[in-house]
Amino acid sequence: MTKAGCNAGACHGAATGQGGFKLSLLGYAPDLDHAAITRELAGRRIDLDHPDQSLLLRKATRQIDHEGDRRFRPDSAEARTLEDWIRRSAPIGTSTVVVTNLVVRPLLLRPSPDGSAQSIEVTAQLSDGSTRPATNLALYSSNDDSIADIDRQGRVRILAPGTTAIMIRFAGAVAAARIESPFPASDSLSQTASIPSHPIDRAIAQRLADMHVPASPPAPANTFLRRVHLDLTGQLPPVELVREFESEPHSQPRREALIDRLLASDAFTDLWSMRLADLLLISGKRGSEKTTRAYHHWLRSQVAANTGWDRIARDLLTASGPIDEHGPASFALLANDPRDLAEHAASIFLATRIACARCHAHPADRWTRTDYHQFAAFFARIQRDGGRVSSTDRGEVEDPRSGHPSVPRALGELQPATGNADRRLTLADWTTSTANPRFARAFVNRTWKHLMGRGLVEPVDDLRPTNPPTHPELLDALAAEFASNGFNLRHLVRRIVTSDAYQRSSRTLPGNVRDDRLYSHAPLKALDGRVLLDAIAQATGVPETFDDQPDITHAVQLVGTQSPSSALDVLGRCPREASCEGSSPAGGGLAQALHLLNGSTINRRLKQGHLPRWLASIPSDEELLNQLYRHTLSRSPRPEERAEWLPRFARDPRNQVAEDLFWALLNSREFALNH
Repeated sequence: MTKAGCNAGACHGAATGQGGFKLSLLGYAPDLDHAAITRELAGRRIDLDHPDQSLLLRKATRQIDHEGDRRFRPDSAEARTLEDWIRRSAPIGTSTVVVTNLVVRPLLLRPSPDGSAQSIEVTAQLSDGSTRPATNLALYSSNDDSIADIDRQGRVRILAPGTTAIMIRFAGAVAAARIESPFPASDSLSQTASIPSHPIDRAIAQRLADMHVPASPPAPANTFLRRVHLDLTGQLPPVELVREFESEPHSQPRREALIDRLLASDAFTDLWSMRLADLLLISGKRGSEKTTRAYHHWLRSQVAANTGWDRIARDLLTASGPIDEHGPASFALLANDPRDLAEHAASIFLATRIACARCHAHPADRWTRTDYHQFAAFFARIQRDGGRVSSTDRGEVEDPRSGHPSVPRALGELQPATGNADRRLTLADWTTSTANPRFARAFVNRTWKHLMGRGLVEPVDDLRPTNPPTHPELLDALAAEFASNGFNLRHLVRRIVTSDAYQRSSRTLPGNVRDDRLYSHAPLKALDGRVLLDAIAQATGVPETFDDQPDITHAVQLVGTQSPSSALDVLGRCPREASCEGSSPAGGGLAQALHLLNGSTINRRLKQGHLPRWLASIPSDEELLNQLYRHTLSRSPRPEERAEWLPRFARDPRNQVAEDLFWALLNSREFALNH
């Protein structure tokens, strides 16, 4: 019935069912479904004396009117299976035997030589040690049907070059098969046999070779200089450094020395504290201003001290004490309902979406309602009273089916948790353990996206077997290295930004222009609204001020999201009410473009700060032109740009030309993007 779609969300699996007949979504509750089929309405849906006349069977085969149309033919294997089941008095079977795993062959499909369809074979492994074929009963869907599609029988057709995955579901278990369809061989594909020394580059290079995709050359020195400053510190590089990088040849040791200086800077601490505050939803809407400041101060101190992400997570999950004084205790204020807090914790620390399982089995992952409520039970005994968070010995999460208290159990674990009076300690032990690969993989994947423009898994908060990474071995290797180095953020960032993959040009080649996930070239990354505002302030020499934060002049340093700022309202900032990872933060779009063109964020700064001083102190038009380009785009003007602007300086009023050029540079795509 699941294969036929009878219990899909648009049919009898809907919250209220259809036509008075309700089944559990995708069959997550067989006992309830058995009761609905065999007992409801005095058992009128089946006819034990005349199985072939059963309403259940005649509706599904549309021998009588059925709004859901025909789900299978009267002479089909499905119809025979149902009829035989009814003939045997519709037994419910053994509830203790469940599907524990799906074995999929092949796990990786590439185009066949003649372009024909290829079959996937699925075998279900059961909890009693037996196996059964599941190819004909499994559900299939393509994660990108423009690259590959699959029919109901598990036959895959590869339609276009690229990489994607086929999602496979059967009886509550999930799996995936990867698709790799190489691009046509390109003249620009390197034939070199050299093997990169950097572990990231070895993995990336292998995939590029397999997919016949050439890599773009290294980015010019000034492009790298600007990119790494914005990614690591949220600031433009100093003009003096721009001049140095322009005048000296490329040197990898010099680049690595620069990276080390940036990693040790206060600006790195500010930017990455902001990114973690976005992840932790430190908004200022939960608790007082003092509470928010204490929380943010604690978080920034952890980043400054290079505290391991495992220790930070442990402190957040287990913290007790007054929220005005003990920052991490505010994590418990994300939600009062233990189920809501469990959803936040699963997303933040495991990049796992469990919300669907609150009401029904997850349609794309293995989580059941039991899994969900047992995980939520870890948060049932948190007490929030009088501005203080503590653990208590009371509080349960009720299992909605049995009505009994749910026993705490970590996601994916077979045994319930025992041993600690404070359940949160057990949860923290499990979450941060090196034996739990999801914890490290989640953080590595998010960090990779910040730096590389796209996660190895997308969306980054949706790690699941049916959404495999583009580079599985690379993600596993980086996660293992991250864990073995004490979950060290700076070590992870350094590992990524010292790679050739990070330092490539964003200019595409004919053979890689269609690549959007193999890292053959650098992506164009829109600047976060807060970083963009700081860049405008830095380039013009006119700092932004925040009335309620007199000691702060950088938007990335803001403690919460409540500081009034019309500029940030338009440019965008994560409101930290829910994750901003799956959608664009508030702001941006047409409103941002119009504001930058006509609003005060840029226009009021043109007659203040750097420009009036430059006009008075730099007599040379050419040097003034250099100064404007270096302060905005972190490079000198190109010959064609000099040819455009120097005659204008000679012909028109100098201050007017300088203001026009400054305005144009600050409004350019090159300024608003990290490339």
